[in-house]
Parts: sequence; structure tokens; C-alpha cells
Amino acid sequence: AWRSPDSHLFDFHAPFTGPSSSARLIRQVISILLQEQKCMHRTAARCLTTLARGMIDLRRGHPPTAELPHAALAKACAAAAADLTSNAEAGLAIQYGAPRGCASHLDTLQRWLERRYGSRVRRDGLFTTNGASHGLELCAAALTAPGDEVVMEAPTYFLAAQVFRDHGLSIRSAPVDAGGLDVDALERALRAGTTRPKALYVVPRHGNPSGASLDAQRRAKLAALAREFGFYVLADDVYHLLDWSSAPLRRLLDYDAAYASDESAGGDDSSDPAAAAGGDTAALAIPDDARVVSISSFSKVLAPGLRLGWIEAAPQIISAVARRGYVISGGGCAPFAEQIVSRVLESGDADAHLDAMRQRCWSRCDALLGALDDAADVLRPLCRPTGGFFVWVEILVEGVTAARLRDECADDVAFLVGDACDCDGLPISDVAPACLDRHLRLCFAMLDENDLVEGVARIARRARELR
Repeated sequence: AWRSPDSHLFDFHAPFTGPSSSARLIRQVISILLQEQKCMHRTAARCLTTLARGMIDLRRGHPPTAELPHAALAKACAAAAADLTSNAEAGLAIQYGAPRGCASHLDTLQRWLERRYGSRVRRDGLFTTNGASHGLELCAAALTAPGDEVVMEAPTYFLAAQVFRDHGLSIRSAPVDAGGLDVDALERALRAGTTRPKALYVVPRHGNPSGASLDAQRRAKLAALAREFGFYVLADDVYHLLDWSSAPLRRLLDYDAAYASDESAGGDDSSDPAAAAGGDTAALAIPDDARVVSISSFSKVLAPGLRLGWIEAAPQIISAVARRGYVISGGGCAPFAEQIVSRVLESGDADAHLDAMRQRCWSRCDALLGALDDAADVLRPLCRPTGGFFVWVEILVEGVTAARLRDECADDVAFLVGDACDCDGLPISDVAPACLDRHLRLCFAMLDENDLVEGVARIARRARELR
């Protein structure tokens, strides 16, 4: 451990007063050398561990690159190329697409989602996007206005807040516990008038970063509050299908009265911008009971590079999104990718990949939770996830923040500090917010079980050293 020249540990120029002073000086030198030796031993041990195991990254929430469905997508691309060669546009459309999405893809997506969700999926309630973030952007543009208030969880998905700020929205934060968003606290704030949101953003299943899931009671209550107080619930459902629980939950969208009805908003998948622009504006009227929007993506369940996702909602909301100028002018968000992914869905390869991915994530999550059990004196998970990518962990060592622990771990293990998951919004009530700076987010999706166990062991070891 190097020390700067001006950090004097003792003064070499002080006058000696006899043998006792010399002995004292020698004892000081020996003590310092022993301390430095211990420090060097610790540093050397860390370096050897890093060389042996490498950096363990528990920070990034990505699917493992080696496990992406390269072969399945290559097969779909080859089939699409053959269709394009033999049948031109009829085999693979490369013309401008329909605003809501390619009709054949939406048909395929509707059937696939209905089977995977085990519940009704409305064909007229689907809209193709370039992923969940794009879906969130479109909903913010279509359903809110600058100055409106949006409520977010604390902690929340750390990149979502900027989408709302880009639209001039005022952000408020709501507390989260082991059951996800505290809907009772939200109700108290709504009835007290301390918050009047136009929208609420939530990850209802296997939350990012909390790992928590809203139970059926909270889902029903949240949908009822949205109807009563007139705000939209933007449900980020990207982890809903990554579930290995024994009791799957209905989606929040299933509690939306307008989605459950048979009423249609009119309109179609027309690819004619002039026809879309000249349509009946009455379709833009969104009924009071259309409150929930499901936003999802193939990024987690297939491959992020596809940049393909979907919005699902009551058809009146879909109509409002489809009539945005950007959508009408754009000729469809991803017509080429839609046709590739449709082939993967129809072949069964998407099911095989998703089922295998769920099994791997289940095993890895169990390994991470087991390692946290072994570190229970210094680390505590908020809940025990049964799906998704993440575990939210509290540091139990008094006075130690996630930032300090991150710095101690910088040589050989990485994680996301809790402060990064702060939406930086004014709390909706006077309830004390969670101390996010004493938490960290761990991702179990990217690494194998051995690295997950070793990563937690390294974090726990550093935490104990700080006690």
C-alpha cells in the first residue's frame, strides 16, 4: 500500500533523547512494516483470486450472450431469405408496414401469447414496438402531457425515469416492500390528495430491481384505484413469462374492465398513411375504465438485439398510440424483424428457448439465494424471487453503504448500487422511504451457479471486513 511522501507516520528529524527513543522508533518501524505486510498479503490474495476466477459481474441485467438462440434465428432468417427469393414481396414483405404492426405477425403473436399466458389476448389490443423502452416512450407521448405527474416505485428500473423526464412529467415515488408496490400507501396518498398522478409505472411481476411480485389482491386494488382516480397503469411485463412459481399470477391487464369487454375502437392495420391520418378522431376517446397498459418485449425471452416488443391494452388505447404522427409516418416500427420472429414463434423454437431459459434462471436464482443464506449475518434479500433476473439485497452492517462496499469489491466483483435505482422523485406521502443507499441489486441471469456463489461470498467477505 503506497503512501505519499507528505503523509509522515513519524518524524525522522525529531531529536533523539537517548536509547529509549531509538528503541521506540525501531518499534514504530517494525509495527508499520508488519501492518504493510498484512495489507500486501490481503491485496495479493485478492489479485490471485481475481486471476483465478476473473471479475464476477452481478451488475448487468442481460441474458448470457452464449445462450442466445443463434441457431433458431439463423434458421428463421434462412427460411425468410428463401421465401424472399422464391416469392418476392409475397414471401417476405419489405414495403412500408402497417402502423400497428404486420398483420400476420400480430396474428401469430396473439396466438403465442394466449398460449403462454393462459388467458385471453385481444388481437385488436396489440401494437408492435421496438422493445419495452420504446413502448414506454410511446405511452408517455400518447397518454400524458408536460406537467402531469407520474408515480414510480422506489426502488425502480433505473433507466425508466429519464423517459418520463423527457416528456416533462413530474416524478413521485411510492414505497415498495416484499410484496412489491405498497398499494395501501398509494391509496392513502390518493385519498389524502397528496398525489394526483396521470400515470403510474410498475414492474408487477418479478420486479426490477426488487424481485417482488404484486399478489392478486394488490393487482385488483391497483386496477380499481386507477379507475377511481383516473390514472393509467403502465405495467412493465418483460419478466412475466420468466416465471417458475407454483402459482402463476394473472396479469394486471386482466383486471382492466375495458380490456375484458368486447367493445372495439374501430380502425384496422392499414398501411396507408393517408387513410390512417383521415380516420375518425372519435376513436381517440378513451373510456374511463381503460386504465392498464401491458408493455413487453422479446429482449429478455428471446434476444435483445431484435429490438422487438409489443404494447397490449384496450383497443381505444391502442388506437390513441397508433394515431401518433411518428407512428403514422414511420411505416410500422419493425416489419422486417416481425416476420423473422414470427417464424421463430411458429416453429416452436421460441418455446424451447424460453423453457430452457426458465430452467437455467431457476437454478441460478436458487444458487444465489443459497449463497445469501450463508451470508445472512451481513446480507438480506428483500424477498425470494420465483422468476425474473434480480434479487434486491440489504446490507446489514451498520454504517456501510452500497457505494462503500462497491469500492471495497472493485477488484473482483461488481453489482448495482441501490442509489442507481432511485427515481429521484418526491415521495407520495410522509412515509419514510427505504434507504436505497444500503441496498444492492444482484443479477443471477448471466452467470453460472459457481460464479454466483463465489460472487456473493466475495461481497459478504468485504462486508464483514467493514464491521
